[in-house]
Amino acid sequence: MSIKLTRPILALLLLICAALLVAPPLAGASDASIRRVMKPYEQKLTVDIGYLSTFSAPSRSVAPRTLRKLSGIRTELTDASHALEHQKASSRNGRRGRTDVLEALRNALTATADARNSARAARAGHGVTARNDVKAEQREIGKAITQFETGGQLLHLS
Repeated sequence: MSIKLTRPILALLLLICAALLVAPPLAGASDASIRRVMKPYEQKLTVDIGYLSTFSAPSRSVAPRTLRKLSGIRTELTDASHALEHQKASSRNGRRGRTDVLEALRNALTATADARNSARAARAGHGVTARNDVKAEQREIGKAITQFETGGQLLHLS
């Protein structure tokens, strides 16, 4: 018995073969796509995390400028989170790294909220509250830095 290879059947066979040849590289491409998606945010996040790691309670006169800066940081952290949430990792290290970086971004957002609370308290003239909020912010950013380092290593981010 012979099978007659018509054009539609031949096209289908070629499509299946092509899909099988392309499938393994696509599985590994998921981790690479995470690196590609995070690349535009790396420099911004490095600067933002550096700012948050050295954050101290602002003076009353500097508080409005600090709040504007923190608003921009919050936007950048949120944008990076949204970009990363839509990516899927293919390897175990990629999944762990993605989870660590997402958790780090959440902790950095919490640190940003604490820093904003500190700046608001400073603007209102509540120095003690502002300093207490900075302590909470420093705890959160410390956790975030550790998670960024771990996740970045697993994902091979620079």
